[in-house]
Amino acid sequence: MSDSKLVWSSESGDQRKNNDKNKDAPVDESQLELNLRRLTSGKGRTVIEITGLPSNKNWCKKLSKELKKSLGIGGSYKDNKIEVHGEKMDQVLAFLDKKKIKSKKVGG
Repeated sequence: MSDSKLVWSSESGDQRKNNDKNKDAPVDESQLELNLRRLTSGKGRTVIEITGLPSNKNWCKKLSKELKKSLGIGGSYKDNKIEVHGEKMDQVLAFLDKKKIKSKKVGG
């Protein structure tokens, strides 16, 4: 029972809501370094996965939308990762470079 987290307190209310304190913190794009990884499925489909994102979900969703719109491709933002469909590593790197966001390829 000592391993469980406190989720309610009569003084301050629901404690689960306090876990997202940095959710809307401003993002300093010059301090970011995003990791790009190329993933393939068994059927040969390719996805570019972007990790190392800040905890600001609104900023991440906006970046994902801008990236997909500028490249004209599909993708999603979930689990603090951005996934971009297709073999578009060079275009994603160019997009992030244009926005002055540091990025690097990781993996094989």
